[in-house]
Amino acid sequence: MSLAASPEAARTGPAPALIVVLAYMALQIALFAGHSPWRDEGQAWLLVGHLNGPTDFLVIPGEGHPPLWYWLLSALRMGLGFDQARSLTLLVALVNAMLLLRLFRHDLLLLTLLLFGIVVTQYWGFNFRPYGLVLTLVLGALLLEREGRPLAGTWLLALACGLHFFSGFLFAFWLLAQLRRGMDWRLLVAPSLLAALFGLSAILSAAGNPAGNPSTENFAAEIGYALAWPLTWPPLRTWPLAIASLALIAVGLWREKLLLVFLLALTLAFSLGTSVLYGQSAWHSAFMMVMTLIAFVLAGEKARRWALLVLLVPQALVGIAITSNRLQEPAWTKPDVYAAILADAGPGFEPARQLIAWQDFMLTATAASKGISYISGNNGEVLGPIDWRHREEGRIAPVVLTNPAPYWLVCGECAPVLEALDRAGRATTLLVETENFDDGPIAAYRVE
Repeated sequence: MSLAASPEAARTGPAPALIVVLAYMALQIALFAGHSPWRDEGQAWLLVGHLNGPTDFLVIPGEGHPPLWYWLLSALRMGLGFDQARSLTLLVALVNAMLLLRLFRHDLLLLTLLLFGIVVTQYWGFNFRPYGLVLTLVLGALLLEREGRPLAGTWLLALACGLHFFSGFLFAFWLLAQLRRGMDWRLLVAPSLLAALFGLSAILSAAGNPAGNPSTENFAAEIGYALAWPLTWPPLRTWPLAIASLALIAVGLWREKLLLVFLLALTLAFSLGTSVLYGQSAWHSAFMMVMTLIAFVLAGEKARRWALLVLLVPQALVGIAITSNRLQEPAWTKPDVYAAILADAGPGFEPARQLIAWQDFMLTATAASKGISYISGNNGEVLGPIDWRHREEGRIAPVVLTNPAPYWLVCGECAPVLEALDRAGRATTLLVETENFDDGPIAAYRVE
């Protein structure tokens, strides 16, 4: 019996839960309406328009991701533009709310903490990324498990491995739990092979991407940061609070010791891996929250529900705070950087010759939305999607200093590139500066 179905959790009827879900849906619509797309949303969309041949579709070049999300984007591009296609993940967020209602309709407090926590509201909500679909498949698997169809749930989690490499940790935990419950291992071979193929594709996809190079700088601190996943605010993500978080998980699952061992082992493995490859990543820590949720649901009545609630409270507080900030500063209240450039440049402006971005990812979302090409300030290439294999983070390409005047520059942390232009004798005029909630500061200059 799942946590959601246990008598201990059956504290409220469905009506209050439905009100909470409707409030979440209204919030997601408002957040989506006020959202300004950021670099990763634009990069994936641009990339699928430049895939060549079956090999690129099976192994996405330079991204380090499995292909399923890109296959879906390719299908969307056949009939939709970027700004229309983004509504897919809003619909996914609304579907996820209904799935959470089905799973936890008798546990109003748990449902509320999940819906308004930072993972479900922000990271895995309205953003045009594959994470919301991962959550859809996880919730579908848990519902199928509750209905006595765990093998069908296993196939859903195998598909989740095609959306993000880190879904493999969720899948591995699920497999161990099903074996613990006595499922015939032979039934798990086929979905495991599918998940492994997706994982292999992601590994091959990362080849040549310098972001995928292992690093052990500040390794111990990075592991502590990852393990303290319930505490979203970076200053709190320290080793003492990481140990406290693990202890709370142990208390919550102590009556299901083997499940607890599986969870702790995979949580530690995840923390080691993400620390080596990515450093501090709040987005990726969300996978540990979801894996912990799976463990508590599968533990059913043996789980101490209050421990899970305590783990989720800090995430809900941060989620509410960030949501409030977003709603106070929707995209339509901020200047449009590209519109300011067009107004200044006048007729005849050619972004492929006269628009440079440094760092180059500052314009990926704009390029996806407007259908333009621009020049990378990192390597001088005309973009398209960024090819991470052919760029150097922080490098200022010669074209930034030598491109014929006038041209227009978009930058984030602008000081290094402005200093380089000043040393080269190029004059700059600030047109507009603003901030993207996810990408940070962004400014546009005319360069003479």
